[in-house]
Amino acid sequence: MRDYQNLRHENRGLAIPLNLGFSAKDYPIVGTIPEYFKSRNLKLESGTLPLRNGEVTIGNSCAQKLGLNQGDFILTDQVNLYDLSASYPIKLKISGVLENSKTADDEALFVNLQSSWIIEGIGHGHIKLDKKTSKENVLSSTDSSITANASLENYIEINNLNIDQFHFHEEKQNLPISSVLLFPNNFKDKTILKGNYNNHLTLQSLIPTEIADEIINVIFKMKKLLNASFILSGIAAALFLISLLLISLQLRKKEFKTLHLIGCDRLTVIFLYFGELMTLIVISLLLSATCAVTLKSLLVGLIV
Repeated sequence: MRDYQNLRHENRGLAIPLNLGFSAKDYPIVGTIPEYFKSRNLKLESGTLPLRNGEVTIGNSCAQKLGLNQGDFILTDQVNLYDLSASYPIKLKISGVLENSKTADDEALFVNLQSSWIIEGIGHGHIKLDKKTSKENVLSSTDSSITANASLENYIEINNLNIDQFHFHEEKQNLPISSVLLFPNNFKDKTILKGNYNNHLTLQSLIPTEIADEIINVIFKMKKLLNASFILSGIAAALFLISLLLISLQLRKKEFKTLHLIGCDRLTVIFLYFGELMTLIVISLLLSATCAVTLKSLLVGLIV
């Protein structure tokens, strides 16, 4: 958050923090601020944006596939089932549903930054610790503070009764975010920001259009290279096949002469030879098709 605050203080554009890495029903959860929806031109179909901790606004496709509407609840996914120290799943209340935007936002869930930190386990809520708290839940106690032990049960739902009990054990500027979307005011501000962060030691600046263009250029270069290699391989294979046929004809001269002596005319010998050749070609095509289908399924499995 410190870097995001520094960007805001520079006042060279609209800075929008994003906190990612968690999901609900296998749909990604995005922690952000209300300005994100305006910058992405996202409008509500029903309800409101997440106005307080524990509320979530879901994308249109996500709502349709899960059969959820405003007022329903959704539970976040457990990050690691075998990690006893991991944060508990949080029960989120759906405050609204976005209109269909035909973008990746339709497949996402949106919460405020505080909710994303609670999901991450940085923030949590539990019963108020005071002198009346059971000793079974207290690890240590002094005149100025009370420290709870692991037996103290954390809330998994944020509601009107316990919302005041949720808190963070870090200063806001030290809380983590995944990235920042930045919309510069003008070309000058864009150039200055790019220069400031191009060689930053801990931050990496990326312009999505430039990265996409670079990836597409690499893909097309690879396509040209593969096409050239396929053509060269095809020419080499054709030359190799022709040489094999010529060698075969030379080695089978005596065989053809014997067939001619026992009564086969020249045309029959040619038909026999081409019959053998066609049989080999058909078998080769079947084997190559089988190999191609097998390799395709294996490669798709590796990619997906």
